[in-house]
Amino acid sequence: MEKRELKRRLALILLAASWGGTFPAMKIAVSGLDAFFFLFLRFTVASSILVLILLLTGRKPYPNLKGLGLGVVVFLGFLFQVFGIKYTSAINSAFITSLNTPLIPLLGVLLFRKKPGLKAIFGIALGMVGLALLTEAYRVTSTSIGDLLTFICAFLWALQILLVGRISEKSDALELAYSESVSVLILSALFSLSIGEKWIRPENSIVVAVMYTGVIATAFAFCIQAWAQKVVPPEFTGLILLLEPVFASIFAFFILQETLNLVEALGAVLILLSVAISM
Repeated sequence: MEKRELKRRLALILLAASWGGTFPAMKIAVSGLDAFFFLFLRFTVASSILVLILLLTGRKPYPNLKGLGLGVVVFLGFLFQVFGIKYTSAINSAFITSLNTPLIPLLGVLLFRKKPGLKAIFGIALGMVGLALLTEAYRVTSTSIGDLLTFICAFLWALQILLVGRISEKSDALELAYSESVSVLILSALFSLSIGEKWIRPENSIVVAVMYTGVIATAFAFCIQAWAQKVVPPEFTGLILLLEPVFASIFAFFILQETLNLVEALGAVLILLSVAISM
């Protein structure tokens, strides 16, 4: 593996960590805010940060069409995830959402005729076993409409990762991240207003959650993803992002005092091993 690709894979681990931190942050935020109003605030912060960086680097903050299209995919992913979790358990939602990892190589073959290597397939299989243990999805005995909605969310996340891999090759990472953020910002505002959500002034603890998710888990994360996927294949990106629930567990332990049992800890270890194999 080239040194350049290794750096970008390590950057994707930081991305997974930043997204893992959104779970406790969002749990705090949605306790006092409606879901899509929170998304509007999150992406307003992200877009503002990205506009500032664009201006400081002498570029004009004009969103491009490909980035706006990616933002539509991201918003729809959030939409199906939010409504899906209303009709299914948190365990089901976490596991099904992460099915985007095996969906990435499948969609890659169907859409772009790109076959994954054996190393990627083995890593994904091991990672999914670890995820099943970490989320205790193996205990699930029934499905619901919420599971279907969440699976559509997983499909959309997989599609977004694949499209970023294609578009980022000929796009500026910062401009692409900005365009995605603007698209989600606008759609979140329109949807929030259309369903009658309350727009209220958030409390201080919620402001911290909004700032974290906006600055770190969106502005920083979108830039890192676009930059890293110029080199890292989508199937390995999806595998590395399986670390997200592992980091979520770590953050939940320190922030919410939630702990893992022995089986869940074994699942986390298997996910770590699957990512190590891919490096």
